Order: sequence, then C-alpha cells, then structure tokens
Amino acid sequence: MEKRFVLFLILSFAIMMAYPYFVDKLGLFPPQRTGQAEKSSDERPAIQKPSGPAIAGTHETAPGPTEEQTIHVNTPLYHAVFSSRGGNLVLFELKKYTVSDRETRVKLYQDLPDTTPAFAILTPDAGLNKRLDHGLYAVDGRDLTLDEQNKTGALTFRYQDPETGARVSKRVAFGSDTYRMALDIETEALPDHYLFSMGSDFGITDWGQKRGFVGFVGPITDLGGELIKDNPAKIEREVRHDGPIAWTALQDKYFIAAAIPTAASAAVVSRTSETVINTAVEFKLAGPGSSIKHLVLYAGPKEHQRLKALGVGLEETVDFGWFIYGSWAIVRWIAKPLFHILQFLHSFTGNYGVAIILLTIGVRILFIPLTHKSYRSMKDMQALQPQLQALQKKYKDDKQRLQREMMELYQKNKVNPVGGCLPMILQIPVFVALFNVLYTTIEIRQAPFILWIRDLSDMDPYYVLPIIMGLTMLIQQKMQPTTMDPIQAKIFLMMPIFMTFLFVSFPSGLVLYMITNNVLTIGQQYFTMKYFETRHEKESGKKGPGKAPATGREKS
Repeated sequence: MEKRFVLFLILSFAIMMAYPYFVDKLGLFPPQRTGQAEKSSDERPAIQKPSGPAIAGTHETAPGPTEEQTIHVNTPLYHAVFSSRGGNLVLFELKKYTVSDRETRVKLYQDLPDTTPAFAILTPDAGLNKRLDHGLYAVDGRDLTLDEQNKTGALTFRYQDPETGARVSKRVAFGSDTYRMALDIETEALPDHYLFSMGSDFGITDWGQKRGFVGFVGPITDLGGELIKDNPAKIEREVRHDGPIAWTALQDKYFIAAAIPTAASAAVVSRTSETVINTAVEFKLAGPGSSIKHLVLYAGPKEHQRLKALGVGLEETVDFGWFIYGSWAIVRWIAKPLFHILQFLHSFTGNYGVAIILLTIGVRILFIPLTHKSYRSMKDMQALQPQLQALQKKYKDDKQRLQREMMELYQKNKVNPVGGCLPMILQIPVFVALFNVLYTTIEIRQAPFILWIRDLSDMDPYYVLPIIMGLTMLIQQKMQPTTMDPIQAKIFLMMPIFMTFLFVSFPSGLVLYMITNNVLTIGQQYFTMKYFETRHEKESGKKGPGKAPATGREKS
C-alpha cells in the first residue's frame, strides 16, 4: 500500500513537472483572467493609432525644426535612443544583460514598422495622431552620458500642431544608477482624454516559444490592488481596465516595462498580431486648457529588490507562488525566504552554483527528523511484509476482511502505513518553491557554475548533470527496502530513466539541486539504515542467548 502511494506521488510529480513544457508546446495554456469587454464606439470614441504621414496644417505656428534629430542616452545600465520625429523612444537596450550569445545586448524595445510607438500620445482624432507621431519636435537637450560624476539628466520634446494649435511637451528625466525614468506630459488644447503608449512589446524579449516556460508572458495591470493578467490569445482588439490604476506593464520571464501613473483613469491593452501587444494608460482632461500628467517608467530586469524599491507592488510580477494552474500563497511564503537566503549565500560565495548546494544542504538538515521518521516507518513496514503477504493470501477473495485485518495488524504493531510518505508530501511545497526560485529569478540567469556550466538558468549543453542525477536516483532506489511486487519494482526502475530524459531540458541549476538532494538522501539513508541494523542487533542480543542464535546452532 505504501509503495503504491509512493509510486502515485512520483508519477504525479513527474506529470506536474512535464505538464507546463508540453502544454506550452501545444499552445494550450489556460486563459488568464481577462479584463472588461471591449467598449463600443458609442460609449467612448476609439483611440486612433497613427498610420501615415502627417497632413500639412493651416494653423499659425512658430517655425519648427526641419530635420530629424536622434538623441542618445547612455547610463551604466542602459542605452536609450530617442527621435525628434514624434518625440518617441526608438531603442532601449540593457548593458548588463545579453542574449544567449553573451555579446548582443538585450533589447527591451525597438521601433518596428506597423507597431505602436513607445511614448506616443494617442487621441480620438486620427489626423491629430498622425501629426503628433510624424511631426518634428523641438528638443531641449542633447546626447546624455550619465555616470558617477553626472548622476542625472533630462530631455524635453515640444510640439505644436499646425492645424489645431494643440501643444504637447514630454519631459523625460534619467538617473545614472536606476532603470527608473520620470515623465512629465504637458498638453494644451487636446481632446478630453488621451492615451500614453508604452510601445508594442516593450519589455517582452521572449514569448517562451523556444522552450517551455512556467509563468505568464504579456500585459499585467494592478487595478485597485488586484493583479489582472490579460491572455494575449484572448484579446480580439483591445481590453480596457477602468479604475484606479497603480501600474500597467508588459513582462516576460526576466524583464518588464511598466508605466506607473499618478492619476490615470484606465489602462488599455491592445493587440495587433499574435505576438505584438501594447499597453497604455489613459488620462482624462478637465478641459481644453493646459494640463500636466506625471508617470514613472521602469524598464529593465525583474530584480526583486529594484522592483520592491518602487513601492507599488511591482515585485509581485516575480511569481514565486506558481503551482500547476495558478499562484499559491503557501508556495510563495516558502519561496521568498529561500530566495533571500540564496542571495545571502551568494554574497559570501560569489557563485550561485555553490549557493544552491549550500541552500540544499540547509533544507535537508531541516528535514532530517522527518526523513528519519520516514525511514523508520519503512523499516517497520518491511518487517511486517511476511504477515501482510500471509493476510493477502488468506483473504484474497474478501477485500473488506483483508483491509480490516491489515488495519488491525498496523494498529497492533503501532505502524502507520503512510508514515514513510508524509515527509515526502511535506517536502513538495519546498521543492516547488525552490523550483520557482531557480527557474524564474533573473539573478540566476547566465550565472556560471563550473567549467561547461556557464548558465544555471539554461540546460546542460552536454547532458552531464541530468545523467548524474539519473544515476543518483538509481542508487537511491537500490537502497530502498524491497517491499513491493515485481511489477511495481520494474516501474520504479524506469523512473530514473524517465526523470533523466525529463530533466534534460531543465535549467542546470535545478538539476544541480536535484543531484545535491539525491546525494544527501543517499548519505542519510545509508547511515540511517546502519543505525537501524545496529539497533536491531542490540535488541536481538538483549533477548539472551536464545531464539535466533540458538536456533542457528541447532540447525548446524
């Protein structure tokens, strides 16, 4: 009975681990909670996106710039490029993060044809939108290079519409040691509301199409303290979220771009293709007069401490609580302390691989009492096997009587039939929590370990670690007490092979955790079994020179 339950746990665990990978490959991820249905045109005028060249105006305006300017902003953390045409962001790349070739910088945003520009102002007036997006803005400022000596800088883009006389000013302030940007938007004579666009796919570098990914990729909004994730596949055109918006963002596994407005009336998520998503914040205007709106923009890695320092709950986008279909508080409560402990260990070792090993050792030490109890229960069950087999043979045609007799036998010998499994059940949330920490935190991304392991967040390129893991699982199984029938034994023998192939594509950091855990389990199991054997010999000796030894001499 106990071994069937163990088999059930192992198979369930294997299915749990393989599920996200294969479901993602088939495109069957369950839909996330979507926002309100698309508003009809009679409820609110549609926001028109710019799609063509500006139309010559007739309103009297001062002579504007005649040539497009490109302005570069360089900080130790990122390189941003702005254009005076539209006053928009056209490139945003991170200096401390590279793609898999370890040379090309991660581009959080790049202006592409037929997409919504970053930092664009979108109004219900299609013609005005074209001019706002394609018009040449006057620029206050020049190329910026921020460092320890020059910690702050700002750019201002100004435009007056030649047809309506509407004015737009965008001031962007930067810091040398932060991914945070402060944006002030001053407008005059605009319609009663407008959208500030984050830009298509700004913050999404990987849609998780190359390999399975546990987590959410796409737009996410904090609406009155509730996190709303809009499944891109379920967005037909656009989705509105009306109410107090704390922030709206686009995110993938490791990176995020978020708009944190001071007084926005809504967030609007739109989709133009399967992998082209934009999110924007809506500002309402009291009248045609002058108005100033404020935003904070964060564009960078999902580093937990940086996100938490913003003070708006953006750190919750690092989902430590994932488990099967959703996010679970118990997993999150365990994962967050483990993450901070891992960070603490890394601060001393300088190597996340070593930190993972030390963290695993610490977790195993905490579970020593439970594991010891599990082994004792398994030994007790092993001792009862002859009597259990006799009962099964005697009552093979009476299942109810068999169950009753077995329970009486357990009670008489004070044995819990699932006692060996309870510690395994209690360790599942810990394992899932560690899985989330190692699989979703950017701190592990491209972190080297030894020799050929150059990225603990990526698979082992030579499959060495998965093979070692499979061997340790096989050794661990061979050390288990033999209390199962031949069919179960064959199934258990296949598990190391199955798990090896399953973990081939898993992050090497997670495989390293499994190896360390298996090695520690083997060591603990060896010494525990020795302890029980010694105790059994002592207990047999206390019974005097009788029973077992004497019987042996008589037979000889």
